[in-house]
Amino acid sequence: MKKLDIRYLIVCSLFLLLTLPFNVMAQDGAGDAEDPYAPVTGIPEGYKLIEEDILVRINEPEGTFDNNQWSNKRVPYTFHSNVNQTNRNRAIAAMNEIEAISDTAVDFRPRNGESNYVRFVSHATSNNSQVGMKGGRQDINIVSWSSKFIIVHECLHALGFWHEQSRPDRDSFVTIHFSRVQDGKSHNFDKKSSADVYGQYDFDSVMHYGQCAFSKNSPCSSSTRTITVKSPNTSKQSAIGQRSKLSDLDKLTVTMLYPPSSWRFVNGSYSKAPPASGFSFFQLGTFFLPTKTISKGVSVVPTGGTLIIQPGTYNGNGTYNKKMTFKAPLGGVTLN
Repeated sequence: MKKLDIRYLIVCSLFLLLTLPFNVMAQDGAGDAEDPYAPVTGIPEGYKLIEEDILVRINEPEGTFDNNQWSNKRVPYTFHSNVNQTNRNRAIAAMNEIEAISDTAVDFRPRNGESNYVRFVSHATSNNSQVGMKGGRQDINIVSWSSKFIIVHECLHALGFWHEQSRPDRDSFVTIHFSRVQDGKSHNFDKKSSADVYGQYDFDSVMHYGQCAFSKNSPCSSSTRTITVKSPNTSKQSAIGQRSKLSDLDKLTVTMLYPPSSWRFVNGSYSKAPPASGFSFFQLGTFFLPTKTISKGVSVVPTGGTLIIQPGTYNGNGTYNKKMTFKAPLGGVTLN
């Protein structure tokens, strides 16, 4: 009986020794076969996702567009190793779409050691980006690679754009039906009360939500949609949420945020407080630090440059002996 037990143990031991290497090899082989283009998942630590596709640091302030533009108007970019060549080409095509805007000086370029840059990442479930230049590496996560203008949308976030319906004046143009919004999603329709905005409300913006965004009902109807366009603009109802082009105002806003170096700005209604006592706030003539008068604008615009005048009534009397171009892209300018 004891001899039988010993033989049994020997047979079992040999069986385990023979099968163990094959089990180990099978596990190693599974690791080697991992897809190098597998999309990432989740939200980076220290960030939260708002308005469905905007990554912000926890406790970060928000606005319709930020004034944290990219230094020298250059946006270095690179790709996560999980982005294949086809999708890299799609991202480049989206960036080219923005660069093709007339007069804009924004310049997407492959990263060459810059410390501040964007990285395109293939994501498993969502499209999202931070807003404006944050410093260091910031990811643009994409799942909808086949849609050029969804990628454009996320690139515009990276350039400093928030969503159009976040404007503080949006309630004059659209109604948000909060009772129809999915539970826990109402925050996606928050207004940015301190937002910077440019131009009229843009129903056609590539940055606007669609009429059924976050609806409890799918597909939604006129009685279950979450956004209704108010009169007299009801004809724009089907336009909101388009992802097929940049609107004229999208293009113009990109140009204002990233203008040619020879442009200066006049805005007589600009009223933000000076950043420090004794500092003349309206001296630089930039989009965010405009002059308030035509005469001051003329003094700061370089010879051969362009003076962009925002809507308003100005005293334009004077003799100008400097070669320059006056433009009023939004109209509504009167020179007395």
